[in-house]
Amino acid sequence: MFGSLTLGFLTWDWNPILIDFGPLQIRWYGLMFAATIYTGFYVWQRQCLKNGETFAFAEQFLWWGVVAIVGGARLGHVFFYEPKTFLANPIEIIKFWKGGLASHGATVGLILALWLFGRKHGKTWFRLGDYLAPAIAIAAGGVRIGNFFNSEIVGRVACHRLANGTLDCEVPWAVEFTRYCQMEGLSPCLPRHPSQIYEFLMGVVTYVVVMAVERKGWRRAGSGLMAGVFLATYFSFRFIVEFFKEFQIEQLRTDGPLGGLEQAFGVHFRMGQWLSVLPILFGIFCIVRAMRQDKDAIPEPVPTPPVPAGQVLKGSAQPAKKRK
Repeated sequence: MFGSLTLGFLTWDWNPILIDFGPLQIRWYGLMFAATIYTGFYVWQRQCLKNGETFAFAEQFLWWGVVAIVGGARLGHVFFYEPKTFLANPIEIIKFWKGGLASHGATVGLILALWLFGRKHGKTWFRLGDYLAPAIAIAAGGVRIGNFFNSEIVGRVACHRLANGTLDCEVPWAVEFTRYCQMEGLSPCLPRHPSQIYEFLMGVVTYVVVMAVERKGWRRAGSGLMAGVFLATYFSFRFIVEFFKEFQIEQLRTDGPLGGLEQAFGVHFRMGQWLSVLPILFGIFCIVRAMRQDKDAIPEPVPTPPVPAGQVLKGSAQPAKKRK
């Protein structure tokens, strides 16, 4: 069923399965995940070529990035949100198809992958981070549309039913996630903040900000400025959006050291907010570090020219020779 607009809020009951072949299913989430990987890689490749790298260099990072995103997101969920559950039954860790991916884990995975990839190719992390920053902003936002189709990672209740039976809503764009209520056994099913859309929009806004910084030309790629702006901007937005998201299992916070810190300092943050603090601080460090450099400390790049038709770029895969 498609979503329908009723009583000023959207009733969302979209089937998450796009095509059902019985044992094989193609889901909207999988389609959006693949689309964001493709789009993110295209933006990464464009940034690499703009800064004088080769097609072969850009393409080599594809599998590094995919492994970092999927592996990092899964391990991030395991250790940031449910360590006690998964460590008690480790075989469940590899069953990623059952759900449980954390964007903060994907961020850690990508930071590590960039460092290792940079060591292999003699590039600094800050240079590669500048190349990747706009790509990750797009990808981080796009995958949330898949979450929306899945009716998962929903926001907190935004409407409350009054004594006369009418709904009092905090925002006019609240969404009633019918399938989420059915899965969780919630009745009545009250409209919620569409936090997935909030996170999609913050990805778009972050991309615009990062590209605006690049166009201003304050510092060149390699300074770490774009990477820092991405980290500081995106995770500041993420910190704010956590106020509108539904509560999740947070064993590291409730049963771990973070819970003790909250009691000691009299604060109460969600796990996603705690995990956003370090990226924000590291982003600010990158920005300050970049702006303290002289602009000419990074040479002006010479863009890679397009490859003429029929010519193979040096360093890329060579066509097989015909046997005589």
